[in-house]
Amino acid sequence: MEQSNQQLINETDAEIDLRRIQKLITYIFQSEGLPTETIINIVFTDNATIHEFNKKFLDRDRPTDVLSFNVHTEYLPSELQILGDVYISAEKAKEQADSFQVTFQDEVERLVVHGILHLIGYEHEDPGQQEKMEALTEQYLELSNNK
Repeated sequence: MEQSNQQLINETDAEIDLRRIQKLITYIFQSEGLPTETIINIVFTDNATIHEFNKKFLDRDRPTDVLSFNVHTEYLPSELQILGDVYISAEKAKEQADSFQVTFQDEVERLVVHGILHLIGYEHEDPGQQEKMEALTEQYLELSNNK
């Protein structure tokens, strides 16, 4: 496999197909016009860790499914293309997969797309933005799964 700037870290016991995640990230980067050298970290963690981050950084005292943290690159060398970090609770993903009646892997991939879209600049603060982000998420998942 070629050298990648996508670091995927699974801190849990959950079985996640990281090759599918890598292909999905590459597909999103290509579709969004991001350089292939773009650096991103995806961390699969537990509810306790994501709860701690959610409280510390967003003042929300509860676990969540996904958190995205942009890297402020103004102080870094211009040749570095760093997008940021995405943290995903494998526990929340499992709960949501059961609730939505989808596979765990499919839910994890949906959260990966959602987190990356936030890093790129998409938001869902109002219904129009939410609709656009959901449509784009579904488009990336569908097209990626058909590749």
